Amino acid sequence: MWLKEHYYKVLTRRVSDGCTVFRIVFLSDCEVYRGHFPGHPVCPGAFNIQMVKECTMEVSGKALHIRTIKLCRLTAVVSPCTCTELDVAVRLSPVEDGLEVRARVADGEQVYMEYKGLMTVV
Repeated sequence: MWLKEHYYKVLTRRVSDGCTVFRIVFLSDCEVYRGHFPGHPVCPGAFNIQMVKECTMEVSGKALHIRTIKLCRLTAVVSPCTCTELDVAVRLSPVEDGLEVRARVADGEQVYMEYKGLMTVV
């Protein structure tokens, strides 16, 4: 299942210095939040990784598979109640095996996740 349009929605997309930044809004009525956690919803880290993957596929125009995650630092808890919108910044570098992906999920100065990994074309 794609998370886009179920878990989050892209509001804007812009390119700056080789980095594509997606401004997204969390869809607080997503059923994920009913179980994670009722009354105090938080965004699951695995869903944020999938969100980075989907944004990367949109930038590359290719179906991708996460081959290796070299770094995934979850630095703060994201809650759709306190942080309804944030930026997913994706920078791609072609390498022999696919695409090196560097991503950051943040809202202004608050960083929620830093990601570095290799994705390959499916």
